[in-house]
Formats: sequence, C-alpha cells, structure tokens
Amino acid sequence: MMEKPAPRSIATSCYILSGLGADERVFEQIDFGPFSPVFIPWEPLTEPNQSFESYVKQLSTHVKTPNPILIGISFGGIVAQEMSGLFGNCPVLIISSVQTRLELTPIMRFSGKIGLDKLIPMKRVLKNKGINHWLFGTKTEKEKKILDQILADSDPVFTKWAIHQVSTWKRREKIPAKVLHIHGENDRIFRIGNLNPDYLIPGGTHFMTVSQHEKMSKVIQDALSKLSKENESIRHS
Repeated sequence: MMEKPAPRSIATSCYILSGLGADERVFEQIDFGPFSPVFIPWEPLTEPNQSFESYVKQLSTHVKTPNPILIGISFGGIVAQEMSGLFGNCPVLIISSVQTRLELTPIMRFSGKIGLDKLIPMKRVLKNKGINHWLFGTKTEKEKKILDQILADSDPVFTKWAIHQVSTWKRREKIPAKVLHIHGENDRIFRIGNLNPDYLIPGGTHFMTVSQHEKMSKVIQDALSKLSKENESIRHS
C-alpha cells in the first residue's frame, strides 16, 4: 500500500549517489514530490589504489544534514549503504543494487576473487554500444542516446576501480540501518534471482529511472515517505 507523501514539516532532504560514471541525468525525469534531492558527484580518486572506505568518507563531506536519507542507484547504492554508518545508521533507499556481496552474481564474485575485473579493457567496453544497450535494457532511441552520452562522459580509470570495489565488496551481513530496495525484474547487471527487494518493478531494467520514470517516481516517493518516518523515529529516540 502506497504511503501518503511526507509533509514538508518532515525533514525531506535526501542525498543521491548515481550509478557508475553517471550523474543526475538518470534522475532527470523523476518527480521527487515533497522531497529535495541533493546530488553527490563522483570525485576523482586521491590515489590509484584508494581504499573503498576512504572514498566513502571522501564523498560523505557533501552531506550537510545530521540525519540524512541516502539514495543510491547501482554502485551508488553500495556506497550509500556504507556511508550510512557515518551518519548514525541513517535510512537508505537503494535502486538496482544489492545489499551484500552474497547477492552479487557468482561471476562477479569470482571475477573479484581472481582479479579478472582488472583485465577488463574499460575504454573498449564503454564504447561498445551494443553490449551496453543490452546490459542496461535500453530500448528506445532516446534511452540509448542518454546512456551513450553518460558512458561517453565516464572516466575509464574510475569505472575500472569502481567495478573492482563491487566485485571485492566485503559486506556479508546487511547494514543495521533501515534499507528499502527497488529492483527491476529484468535487470541484467544485478539479476533478481537471489534478491528480495521491497519493490519489484515489472519489466524494470537497470535503466528504469529513465525508461519507467512515471512508475518509478511514484515508487520512490512512497519509499522516501516510509524512510522519512523512520528518520523521525530515530531523531526522537
């Protein structure tokens, strides 16, 4: 059952971490209702082998609210969950993501274990439109054009580093914070097989914030209303 939108008296600021190499373009058509999204940009690595923990802390400096709601899509969902602990286990909404490394596909875990991900020719992969359109599930020319622009703007060095962080993610237990999970049943990057999302989007792909933006707007507002109430209870506990 859908929640009523949160009134503006409730803290409605939320911080968003986009997917790999992406930015607010993947949320451009999303209606957040009463919620005020603040986009956290990906930043350059401080060193080639920067640790995941260090990078999460680096991005956390963008959060200016003591009790934020964090939103993360894909890799951003993993970052948001790890960042939650830096803000008193604040609530998190993840989209097209996973909650532990056990939810990664076997090939992803195996790739990280033997270092196969480091051999990926990232520049070629980012330019391979056919593979990327299939992986992200883009169908219309408009969707393909948006994805192509996002990938063309991606930094191959950062993208390879981030993929390595996903495939070697150590988390085996879910974080103690309240997490709501939205996932598409046709996601080809994080497959639905061993996931148990709170919201399952019929026909949803890894690009559904663009391809199903009207449906996703309603679901995101509903999830944020629930997390906002959770945040209020944390504040007054």
